[in-house]
Amino acid sequence: MPVQGQQQSCSCCTKGKVLDKATNTPVAFATVNVPNTNVYTQTKEDGSFVLTDYCPDRVSISINVLGYKEANFTTTRQAGEIPTYYLEETVASLDEVTVKAEAAKEKGTETIAQSRLSKDDILSNSTQSLAVSLSKLEGVTFASTGTNVQLPIIHGLSGNRILVLNNDIKHAFQNWGSDHAPEIDMNAANGITVIKGAAGVRFGPEALSGAILVEPNPLALYNPFYGRVGAGYQTNGRGYNANAEIGAGGEHFSYFANGSYARIGDRKAPDYNLSNTGKEETAFSLGARYNIDAWDFKVYYSYIDQDLGLLRSSVTRSPDLFINSINADEPIIINPFTYDVKEPNQTTEHQLAKVGIDWRYSDGGKLHFHAGIQQNRRNEFDVRRPEEIPIINLDLVTYEYQLEWEHPDWKGFDGVIGVQYFNQNNDNNPGTLTTPFIPNYNTERVSIFLIETLEVGDDTFEAGVRFDRETNDVRGRETNQDIFRDNYTFTNFTASLGYLWNISENSSLSTNVGSAFRTPNVAELFSFGQQGYRSTFGLLRFSDDNGTLSTSDVVLLEDSDVDLERGYKLTTEYRTSSESNSHLITGYVNYIDNFVYERPIGVFGSIRGPQPAFIIDQAEALFIGLDYTWKHDFSERLSSTYGLSYLWSRNIGDDQPLIEQPPISTNLELQWEQGGFWIFDESNWGVRPSYTFEQFQAPRTVTPESLVDGTVEITSDSEIFDFIDAPQGYFLLDLLWSFQVKNLGGSITAQNVLNNSYRNYLNEFRYFADEPGINILFSLNYSF
Repeated sequence: MPVQGQQQSCSCCTKGKVLDKATNTPVAFATVNVPNTNVYTQTKEDGSFVLTDYCPDRVSISINVLGYKEANFTTTRQAGEIPTYYLEETVASLDEVTVKAEAAKEKGTETIAQSRLSKDDILSNSTQSLAVSLSKLEGVTFASTGTNVQLPIIHGLSGNRILVLNNDIKHAFQNWGSDHAPEIDMNAANGITVIKGAAGVRFGPEALSGAILVEPNPLALYNPFYGRVGAGYQTNGRGYNANAEIGAGGEHFSYFANGSYARIGDRKAPDYNLSNTGKEETAFSLGARYNIDAWDFKVYYSYIDQDLGLLRSSVTRSPDLFINSINADEPIIINPFTYDVKEPNQTTEHQLAKVGIDWRYSDGGKLHFHAGIQQNRRNEFDVRRPEEIPIINLDLVTYEYQLEWEHPDWKGFDGVIGVQYFNQNNDNNPGTLTTPFIPNYNTERVSIFLIETLEVGDDTFEAGVRFDRETNDVRGRETNQDIFRDNYTFTNFTASLGYLWNISENSSLSTNVGSAFRTPNVAELFSFGQQGYRSTFGLLRFSDDNGTLSTSDVVLLEDSDVDLERGYKLTTEYRTSSESNSHLITGYVNYIDNFVYERPIGVFGSIRGPQPAFIIDQAEALFIGLDYTWKHDFSERLSSTYGLSYLWSRNIGDDQPLIEQPPISTNLELQWEQGGFWIFDESNWGVRPSYTFEQFQAPRTVTPESLVDGTVEITSDSEIFDFIDAPQGYFLLDLLWSFQVKNLGGSITAQNVLNNSYRNYLNEFRYFADEPGINILFSLNYSF
């Protein structure tokens, strides 16, 4: 914004940066003016401002913005230094005014494409998983194993290639395979940001495709006591849930506490019941903060307990039954509705404790330290006798320590230097009566990173580099129960370079190229045997001798050709907006060397009958895609959002398609803000039609009949295949109505209104059953 009312021109200017005193985050769109003059401007999204052509050596300025106390400062221009001004939050009682602020971007990610879900977006359906909630964003979808286990996919990649940070801590869970999802309490999240680019420099290894930042309660100061209680019901599965939250903030101290409970019974497809697809979840979290002068202390704790049912008909015990289950139009086992969760199922318990300390030792200079400990306990139960004994029983304990220095602006550079120590120990508990699916292991990693940002006029340059050294110690058993050990160390550099061009007030162009690496996880290396509906053999647990597959020996890593995954991703994003239209286009290219993936190899016998067998393999992979979002305002009350996601992927080393890649999808959302009527203060309506295309890039099909009778022989060198054809494309229609009556809010959402029968290519259980049919969700929330 140009400075107004200047009567003389000079070459100097007055610069500054405005930050929140309590959180040290930028304050955007604050008005900065010189009292008794017409000289003013506004702060940018990073809190910076410039009073151009304003020459006095000593100047008094006033800064004000809604939500903060007005502040007055006197500053003296000093060459090479940009002063920082801190504002204190204030709480005003306003009638029917909602103020929303954009979350500050993490350092090192300003030039990377990203999207965000707000607290309101999350609460609109609080029983949804993290992955399903994020699938509303273009470029993000989810892979699933049934109705309860869903993993986020960003630009075609999931699992260990997406780093989930829960409260700035890497969420440590059994992040391997398609049937392990992050245990995140959505009711406790204050917002979720998805970074859709290689973010390994800022957040560490495994962020080949991006990162998901789950934001905690901000523990705001100067915040009077507040509370919220909510409840909901859904027709499909007859599910019910309840949640509550309280908190308050004073001048130096703040706190919060929340909890939630949800129980859902068997889901229902349009034509039949999906037996054993219920779930039960209990969660709570709490936190406290103490702030004095330049010091800020925070502590958090969270707990979540889940019991997740898996489709009963995914388990087979004979060749004929397996073939029938793959080919049947309906599941081979259909039982009456129940809330009971039986085998096969998963129980998980996750705890996180964190302490964070900030020392703001000078204007623009800050030291941040955090330490976190997590415990993840997982039991997986199968259809066998004795059914009360888990087939997998794992305890995962993780420690993380990180120290960051945000240095003061130096010759225009604004950046952070950090060091991190990460330690993880995973142990199998005895008594499962099976050879452990994955061995015990200990991972230790030491990292150091540097990120710098430079603003030159309307241009922002961003660069970063990171060094990681990771050591893994593995202890497991061979098929004859002899103990084997393996120890291996990887070192790697990652780097990123980005550029942001603010073309005008209404348009911008950003591009970022980044690298990231990932050590194949222990399951990808050493997985062995039965888990869920399949048997899987890791990279070091099978060998192929002239077409004969052997799984009796363990190969040590140093004796194999297995190597790190190394990814290089280029993302470019263009934003433009006018009075009634806005467009967002994101294009990306992601090349991954030694890409690790899971593919079918045949049908193997097991103690409970034949199962689909998969092996872990590596390839040279390329992903090219485009995301497009168009928002149009027809009027002040009627608006629309159109979205499209396209991905082309290929195993370019063997010139073959990759399996389980997201198909093309498109959606349109119409929103009508009706306003107040009758007893309602607010009333909003929405309709969301969407269409997901058939995956035309799917691999060839080899039927289970031909594998069981030996008509087709498959080796590890054979062309990749799938057991059934990719399902047809499908159309879905969702409706929404939300309302507000004073402090009471609520919504009614109808999903799959037309009750269409369809199968999702990204659902592992597409082999056995359709997706759920129509589902109507009711929710009420009362705030005080």
